[in-house]
Amino acid sequence: MLGAIGLALLGAPLVTLPTPAFGGDPTLIAIASDPARMRLYCLSTRCGDEEWRLALAPPPAKAPDIDPLDLPPLRNVQLPGSQRRVGGIRAPATSRESRAMYSNDYRIGTRYGVQALRDGPTQLGLTFGAGYRLAPLHDDGINRPGAVFRGELNLGQKLGDRARWSQRVQVESGHGDTFVKQSVRLDVDVWRNWKLETDFAIRHDSNGGGGSESAESSIELIRRF
Repeated sequence: MLGAIGLALLGAPLVTLPTPAFGGDPTLIAIASDPARMRLYCLSTRCGDEEWRLALAPPPAKAPDIDPLDLPPLRNVQLPGSQRRVGGIRAPATSRESRAMYSNDYRIGTRYGVQALRDGPTQLGLTFGAGYRLAPLHDDGINRPGAVFRGELNLGQKLGDRARWSQRVQVESGHGDTFVKQSVRLDVDVWRNWKLETDFAIRHDSNGGGGSESAESSIELIRRF
């Protein structure tokens, strides 16, 4: 019976008592007639009945005890760089042979190249192919358009740790004419970023039996930055 009465009191609306008289001042009478204006402002961020909710809430469930022996074993993870050596990895070897089709403003054709020597101090390479010359006197070759055969020989030799000698021979033949260019080059590392380059070239053109020949050379001191 007492419990029912208590619940009725808790759920009943708030009863406002009669306001006393404050003379005949209209302002005092208006304030006294509205008790809500006489209440202090609540600046709390918590609800007034939160302590009741916390008291009535069930306690949090307790985490079950875990036996360390029941845990799965840790995996043995190897971090990058922890291995002493990496085996089975090899860089792919580059082919000594090359095939290509090309076209430019003055010649179209195909060529085949092979590097006979390339890993030691001596390098030897050979390239040959056939094509069609579109315009003469735009690069090294015969002085007329038409079908041509081209060949090239490259020879290089390392001289010590600072010098390298190389020779290049180019041949183009077609329509009874033959063009040959021989160039010799010597590069020397003088001091750190300084390099001495020398180049000498001879051109020979049969030109229908008449023939012509020219030569040129250059010496350059180059500074690398």
